Amino acid sequence: MKKIVLTSLLAVFAAASANAADYFVGGAASLKLNDEHTNVMGIAPEVGWKYNDNWDFGIGAGFMYNGDLTSADLVDIDRYEYGVDLFARYKVAQWGNFKLLLKGTVGADFATYSSDMDAIDGETSIALGASIAPMVTYDVSEAFTLYANLNFMGISAGYTFENEDLNIDDGWNIGLFGDSANVLNTGSFQIGFLYNF
Repeated sequence: MKKIVLTSLLAVFAAASANAADYFVGGAASLKLNDEHTNVMGIAPEVGWKYNDNWDFGIGAGFMYNGDLTSADLVDIDRYEYGVDLFARYKVAQWGNFKLLLKGTVGADFATYSSDMDAIDGETSIALGASIAPMVTYDVSEAFTLYANLNFMGISAGYTFENEDLNIDDGWNIGLFGDSANVLNTGSFQIGFLYNF
């Protein structure tokens, strides 16, 4: 599947008659530490192509570590999450250097567990998903853009594959979400940057 995704993306870039000024690289990082022994660290690099003033296309990856998922001292469970997604962004509105965009993504996510419990140590869960969520950008200069993914609202659909050892059933989930209580949650509100060539 990775070969198909990469080949498709390369074909899109090769077929495009874009010059170097139409590409961008960037990403975001997140860190959450709390007193409940749960630490979350993540990075999300991305590379893309500006099709025109309204549309961007690209590929992103995500890597996240969730440390000590249990509150009990008897069991240690860490989760390593990783995934890849294709995205399209559409500019809805612009006010000077600020832009409001809708970002649609389609991708695959994996989570591998490390634990003292042999039953789940090394087990991996797999999910496929698609979502549409708003984001805002601010053009600091022609080459540098700051952005915020507003993942606390939007629409999503996904399919999770069964893993009996992790007690995960296969099935679909579809949702329309808006969660004002999690506006500043690091998983819901992600700040990053883009460098435009």
